[in-house]
Amino acid sequence: MAKPWLVIAHEASNSGAPRMLVDLLRGVRGVLGDNWSCEILLDRGGPLVSELSQLGHVRRLSHPWAEGTGSIARCVRRLVDQPWLKPRRLYRWTNDWRARGGSLIFSNTATNGRLLAALPAHSGSVVSYVHELEYSLKRFNRSVDLEHTITRTDFFLAVSSAVSHDLEALGIEPRRIKRFPNFLLKMPAKPACDKAKARICHQLGLTYKTRLVVGCGYIDYLKGVDLFVEMAGLVAKRLVGPIAFLWLGGEHDRQYARKIRASLVQLESGVVIRFLGEVPDVVPYFEASEIVVVASRVESFSRVALEAGALGKPVLGYASARGIADLLEPKSLVGETSAEAMAISVVQALTNPERAFECGERLRLRIQEGFTADRWTPELISMMQEVGGA
Repeated sequence: MAKPWLVIAHEASNSGAPRMLVDLLRGVRGVLGDNWSCEILLDRGGPLVSELSQLGHVRRLSHPWAEGTGSIARCVRRLVDQPWLKPRRLYRWTNDWRARGGSLIFSNTATNGRLLAALPAHSGSVVSYVHELEYSLKRFNRSVDLEHTITRTDFFLAVSSAVSHDLEALGIEPRRIKRFPNFLLKMPAKPACDKAKARICHQLGLTYKTRLVVGCGYIDYLKGVDLFVEMAGLVAKRLVGPIAFLWLGGEHDRQYARKIRASLVQLESGVVIRFLGEVPDVVPYFEASEIVVVASRVESFSRVALEAGALGKPVLGYASARGIADLLEPKSLVGETSAEAMAISVVQALTNPERAFECGERLRLRIQEGFTADRWTPELISMMQEVGGA
């Protein structure tokens, strides 16, 4: 019987790290079967709670009413979810898990320092899966919480070479770090792109001849939404025929989102940009697109590039984002972090569809050969057992 895992996750939103966690746990379940179990402690909930509940026993450290960005949620957080309450719950639930034989703790992201600090003494070996580069490590952590993550973690999984480098720069010994990229549970079938495009264009009231360029992520400065909008205006000026730019993803910073929407009025008439919010399934939009743009200023890996590339779609990103270089070939990396430079690359791809198709096919093959569960899940299980002394 495999030792039960304790999984600590910061949230169950439909974003990169939580989605990766779902695939990771499904991969482990596929290898170990019913001999394996896990307890999942969520700092916050989200749309992936139901999927996680199928993989383990989910406990939520935050009251559901205390989640979200609305005024009611903020009031409830102040009343019933005081900072001291989560550590108490975590302490109690961890002891319950320990009593059932648990000793392996998997922390999904490096933002769980406050929770790791609240673990009972000698509660088990901790593996932290780090999805953040240095900028995000410091942006989303208090210095004391980051220190807790570093001192409490026995072994680090770095989602990219860039993340591994930044962990070493924090003073973590290389022997405690292993590169462990995002992967797909399985490769998707080659998409019926024409059908997907017809469906998306009809849904959005666009003609079928409209060329679609897709961006994806939270509406946030780091995701480069402003660069995407400016790039759209530049590309629309240089190409003949209908073209639309679609952004998939919810608001992360309301003030920034308002600023972005205000900037749309400055674009010339005829530039079609649609902000579609958080959609339940991004795949049909990737299938319908001619090209996917990762406009992020900082990207530890890019789940967007992984999922779009697995469909054979050409993907462009900025070289300065760093982590995405583990996945994209050099010619798909834009050297200058500007809307103008990205616009030039997008126009080149759209005016050379055969070359763009070949680029997408090479990316799909690269993902198939090196970024799937059958490649990485056994390695994860072996490493967890070694760290846990099993």
